[in-house]
Amino acid sequence: MIDPMANITPQGPVGPGGPSPNDDNTVVEAKDVCDFQAMKYNELKMDRIKSFMGIVSGCCAGILGLTNGFGLLFFVLCHLVVNGVILMQINGDLEKFRGRSIKMNAFFMEGLQNCAMSFMLFWTLFYGLVYLF
Repeated sequence: MIDPMANITPQGPVGPGGPSPNDDNTVVEAKDVCDFQAMKYNELKMDRIKSFMGIVSGCCAGILGLTNGFGLLFFVLCHLVVNGVILMQINGDLEKFRGRSIKMNAFFMEGLQNCAMSFMLFWTLFYGLVYLF
């Protein structure tokens, strides 16, 4: 990926220290420009979305009165749907979005434990508020 804002062309940097855009004698390999702050922001944003999903799906499962396996199945389905929506938003290009290669199953499994804890907390809270009190 070449960042157009960094003034880097496949021939090299353009400007006072580099070749001019019309210089045909220079052959330099293309350089990828990674913005680590943007990658960190993307990961933080995905983590917040998944955490919010755990809270909302826990509230919904508690209000719906789901118990045992049905509640866990509801959580897994919500987790898969949210990860699918994230994949659609980034056009399935995890490497470009994350800045490193990642397997699809690792993408779907990351953050699962944290989301599950939030889900359990709100699932039991809302089930207790609606059906026990």
